[in-house]
Amino acid sequence: GDISPKNIWLTESTLDLLIENRAWLEKHSLLIAISVYTYLRLIVDHGSTNFNSLRQKEVEFCVSLLREKFTDCLMIGRDLVRLLQNVARIPDFEKLWKDIYNNPTQLSPQFQGVLQLMQSRTSRRFLQCRLTPDMEKKILHLTSFVKFGQQKRYQDWFQRQYFSTPESQSLRCDLIRYICGVIHPSNEVLCSDIIPRWAIIGWIISSCTSNVAAANAKLSLFYDWLFYDPERDNIMNIEPAILVMFHSMRNHPIITVTLLDFLCRVSDSNVTSYLDKHFNTITIFILFCFF
Repeated sequence: GDISPKNIWLTESTLDLLIENRAWLEKHSLLIAISVYTYLRLIVDHGSTNFNSLRQKEVEFCVSLLREKFTDCLMIGRDLVRLLQNVARIPDFEKLWKDIYNNPTQLSPQFQGVLQLMQSRTSRRFLQCRLTPDMEKKILHLTSFVKFGQQKRYQDWFQRQYFSTPESQSLRCDLIRYICGVIHPSNEVLCSDIIPRWAIIGWIISSCTSNVAAANAKLSLFYDWLFYDPERDNIMNIEPAILVMFHSMRNHPIITVTLLDFLCRVSDSNVTSYLDKHFNTITIFILFCFF
């Protein structure tokens, strides 16, 4: 979400440091996973021709780690698939995708295929690393102390600070995943008049000015729905999506309709079982929207 000269310098300097110290990096599994997660995400921001050299370096770095240290990267969980989808058209990643689908054990003997990744919840440590400390502080303040109905000036400030540039469109996905997966309010906060998570997410989605960013934001919101397992996943990860649809029906029905439309269009074979199991819930919401 930031392609200022200072941030580009930091991005490239850190990447060079990791490349030059590859032997040391390979001794730390968590750092490998966080590095891959971070740079897969940054590749999307560096699509301009001004960053061709940096982007190619990032691509080669990520692909090499994914191919040589895929077992370590498995700890990322389902969000690894989401990030790989965003770069899938880059030739090097196209080849990687073919191996993921057709020859999964070639990448790692422990890897049985995409479904294995999708059934693994992404740890909050990965979702958390995509926000700056200042951004995290502001969001935590908003969800812990600001009363519902008094949030507009905080949202306007956040909009000016972080969402005002074209490249910041991609930042919304990071923020939604963070709110769903990391911010889990206590019962005291849930029963208070503090602004709920669903209201913040509704504002983030409605502030998207790019169709691609809007689609990615919706996917980020519903991502844990698609392969939700009550034995492994936390219900707090899926709560904001159902609540933003429910509470938007009266005053902002277009949000509910577009979210339901998106959910029903996510219809690949891996999601069909989810839709079958939750058909009644989805039907009820559709009826609410039309009646």
